[in-house]
Amino acid sequence: MKQGRIAMAAKALTLPVTLALALTLPLTGAVCVSPAGAADTAAAPQIQQTKKAPEKATDKTAKAAPQKSTQSAKPAAKTTQVAKVAPAKKPVGETIEDVHNKLDTLARAKLRHMNESLRPCQTRKDVVQNGNEFVARYLAVDPDSLSTDVHDAQGPGAKYVGLIVYHEQEYESRAATKEAALTGDFAVVKARRVTEIIRYDKGKWID
Repeated sequence: MKQGRIAMAAKALTLPVTLALALTLPLTGAVCVSPAGAADTAAAPQIQQTKKAPEKATDKTAKAAPQKSTQSAKPAAKTTQVAKVAPAKKPVGETIEDVHNKLDTLARAKLRHMNESLRPCQTRKDVVQNGNEFVARYLAVDPDSLSTDVHDAQGPGAKYVGLIVYHEQEYESRAATKEAALTGDFAVVKARRVTEIIRYDKGKWID
């Protein structure tokens, strides 16, 4: 009798424990893993990490290689600039043709000024009555008569001597009235040959 009661009491004690284990296992989702399996599971990620490590190092090396080559190429692009020195211009001596050209330029300008300043001139004629007629007259320098010449100077104070030769002419028109004389045909009634001598010194003609 006593042994039966003891067996029933033992069953009563183990039943709650069995029920408690049955209730806790589905809730926690615990899985029994052997120690050898746990070691294999833990070792698997480590193998994958060691395999990926060389790939990362390869990428860094590939990226770093172009940077080094670019940096090393920059000093090669620099070029040394050498200043170019222009050759000194040699002084050119003035020739006799240059001096003569200066004289021609001066003589033409001189004749233009004379035709503007002469009185009476073509734009401001002079009219006088002579008996039963009127005489209009003016003076002018003929530019076609101009000629120049250059000679070496014989005395001190000048390097060259220049000659300017031209003709100064007097024009007249005669008519019965003053207005007709001023608008009539003018003809040369007098002409004189003029020669001017000027000297050349310090690079210019002195009039």
